[in-house]
Amino acid sequence: MKSQRLGVGCRAEIGYRALLTRSRWQPDCLAHALAWPVSDSAGVLAELRAEGLVMDSAVEAGAVRAVQPCLALPALAARRLAGGPMPSAAVVETFVSLHEQTTGRLDDGTPLSDMDDVLAVVERLAARVRNEIVILAPAYSPGSYEFSSHIVDGVLRRGAGLRAIWRADVTSDFAVWLGNRGVGPRAASTVPVRAVVVDGLVGVVLSDTGDGRVVRDDAEIKSLLALADGLWAMGAEVSSPSSDRPTRSRHELVLRMLAQGLTDDAIARRLGVSVRTVRGDVASAMIELDARSRFQAGVRAMQMGLL
Repeated sequence: MKSQRLGVGCRAEIGYRALLTRSRWQPDCLAHALAWPVSDSAGVLAELRAEGLVMDSAVEAGAVRAVQPCLALPALAARRLAGGPMPSAAVVETFVSLHEQTTGRLDDGTPLSDMDDVLAVVERLAARVRNEIVILAPAYSPGSYEFSSHIVDGVLRRGAGLRAIWRADVTSDFAVWLGNRGVGPRAASTVPVRAVVVDGLVGVVLSDTGDGRVVRDDAEIKSLLALADGLWAMGAEVSSPSSDRPTRSRHELVLRMLAQGLTDDAIARRLGVSVRTVRGDVASAMIELDARSRFQAGVRAMQMGLL
């Protein structure tokens, strides 16, 4: 039976809530904590992984971690716009708000003990980005936030920009993936610090050992941005966008234009489709978002982080 709350199965929702109580879990420990057979726990983890709510730990072999709900649930909702059990907008908003309260404010100097902690914080920051996220990557580290497709997708879904600056000897297929989305990284001869800055207001700086700290100090943020600007200006493109770059789904674009107050005719002209197609998309969005009006559909999409 499907839950009408987060848009996943009832047991999957229970498992996801449990996963959020720790930085990471070994599957057998999760099964023991929930008093489930190991096979049942494995099935739930497989469902959560398929829905983008769980990923491998970046620290501990065999362990898994929950993707932060402020990033994972809007991504789930975006995929469901074309059909499927849509998470409740009100429930998602409350769920995310309560989780943020539980995890606490990201104050200046907040210590982050390992990459799983860093990933959780960067996911939370990426879910709030309005303008741009800047990434400085001195080395390739699989599973880290610098090479995370779900973080990039979350940033781009919000209409924000992304600049990734890698050291010249860092090579990865991820560069091509980024290029195909119009945000190809640039390479510099040296990248002296490992950091991420969001909207020029807050960032995370990592040490050589992989732990980190949250930074809000204005002088330090400006210093990081000045460094990034200089490296970006001198850097070489690692990859170029391909001709078959994927675009946002039509359903997402329709919702964004609804939130902007555009009429069906105006949306149809912008998208190059018929007014009938747009009206069908609007009706579908209203049903999926349990909205009684076009305006409410746009508002609920914003509440869920879809726009």
